[in-house]
Amino acid sequence: MSRPAAATAAREPVPIRRRRDLVRTRAALLDAAAEVFSRRGLDGATLEEIAESAGFTRGAVHHHFASKEELFLAVITRHDEELLAGFGRDVLGSLPPDAAASTARWRELHENDRREVALRLELRSHALRNETLRAQLVDVHDAAVGATARRLEELGRGRGLSWRYPVGQVAELFHLVSQAVLERAAVSGRDSAQLMEMVQELVWSGLWTATEDGG
Repeated sequence: MSRPAAATAAREPVPIRRRRDLVRTRAALLDAAAEVFSRRGLDGATLEEIAESAGFTRGAVHHHFASKEELFLAVITRHDEELLAGFGRDVLGSLPPDAAASTARWRELHENDRREVALRLELRSHALRNETLRAQLVDVHDAAVGATARRLEELGRGRGLSWRYPVGQVAELFHLVSQAVLERAAVSGRDSAQLMEMVQELVWSGLWTATEDGG
């Protein structure tokens, strides 16, 4: 017979329960921040509004983030991590990946493209006028590109393939093209899935060669 959930939670060690509460609180704050920042921008948004939208006090925001800028960067960082996690082996199980399947996943992950574009453009425009923020944004971008490069390198190595071009540059290209296509779709209102599929077919073709061990 299964024990009641409340009884199980009561026996859960306090440090573990506290960590889970912190994770849930942080996630809720990031969700609220993404929505508020996309509507009001960095200057117009307030930590009070973000906290209220998430169901917490401003003190909860300060417990997790030192500043409004840090919170904004964390929103972008989490989204980058979610995007990379979304391209699993079900999509990248073969090289070259199926462009149609890869594009379908790209479209699914970028469903809220207007908000995503608004967030990224807002942060970049502020970074151009703020040297500290610019350096932090570059670090966030480089971390996302680096994670993508490691994924691509792993894919090639597992199939006995080596990249014809530096894999870091390949990853950078994918990020830049994806962002440009997203921006075009958000501004024009046109479906860019076909364009993205064509880009993927062009980019994937001829990017690697077989290693000596790979045949």
